[in-house]
Amino acid sequence: MEFQKSYPSVVDYIRNLMVKGKYNEALREYFQEIKDFSDEPDLRNIGGDILNRLDKKEEAILEYERCIELYREKRHYSSAIAICKKILRINSQYDNIVNILGDVYMQAGLVGEAIINYLKFAERKRKSIGRADLKEIFKKINDTFVTNDKTLINSFKGYPELKMEFSSFLREIKSLQGTQEKGLIEKIKRDREYRIFNELVEMELRRSRRYLRPFSIFSIELRFLDHDKESKDRNLEKLLGILKNNLRTIDYIFLNLEGFFYGMLPETPSDGVFVLSDRLVERLKHLTQDQIKVSMRWSTYPKDGRKMEDLLESLQNNDQVYFK
Repeated sequence: MEFQKSYPSVVDYIRNLMVKGKYNEALREYFQEIKDFSDEPDLRNIGGDILNRLDKKEEAILEYERCIELYREKRHYSSAIAICKKILRINSQYDNIVNILGDVYMQAGLVGEAIINYLKFAERKRKSIGRADLKEIFKKINDTFVTNDKTLINSFKGYPELKMEFSSFLREIKSLQGTQEKGLIEKIKRDREYRIFNELVEMELRRSRRYLRPFSIFSIELRFLDHDKESKDRNLEKLLGILKNNLRTIDYIFLNLEGFFYGMLPETPSDGVFVLSDRLVERLKHLTQDQIKVSMRWSTYPKDGRKMEDLLESLQNNDQVYFK
């Protein structure tokens, strides 16, 4: 029966070969053993070190990149950051690793460092010939941070030309916002459960006129960090259940298939929605480990409208409240 080596013994053996300067032998042993321990980031790191010592820089970087992915999967963010910096010492012009470093800092909760690296990456793209990724990184900054964030504003001071282009990007987004915002009413009306929602609101309008009491309709929009569409859809279904459990039995909430929530809060004035929103957002962010950005908007009868169409129009036009 073939003897199965243990992972610690493999690491020790390869490291001993490196200490003795036997890098070619260490590389052969690494390629042999990585088949059985492909998900061990420390071994990937060792493989990158061997390739680097043999002056196989590009191959070394590929191993380091896989190592970063594994560290991120295990949430060993400080180790992932160290490998990113190691790659930059090998090739300081490798732009994409600066972007990845920003992502890792963000996952680690080091927002200031994340901003710095995103801006470094954006500045490099601004100076490049293609500039193809510049809008993409601007979009990431805009989606991830509140644009009046003090850290973001202060960090931009070192990049005056980049700041001008980012401001131009924001103006472009704002000019398109009117067109995009029109989609909110359309999305709600196209939803499979809109008929039920409409009947509930019309019923509440009659009650509120009779008893002179307010009520509110609302929408909640989520931006997931590092989620593909399939996992985003699954998470939205789970979060719908969480939101229902944190609302009153008289409240109504619906999941729109285009990726947001909307609903109605009987006997709830605008101030009441604001208080409720804090509780809901805190619960959502806790359960998703801060992997989402949340914004919410609402309109209230009779302040924002006395008919269904008026309330929807106000909902669409009212400013979104963003939560950190």
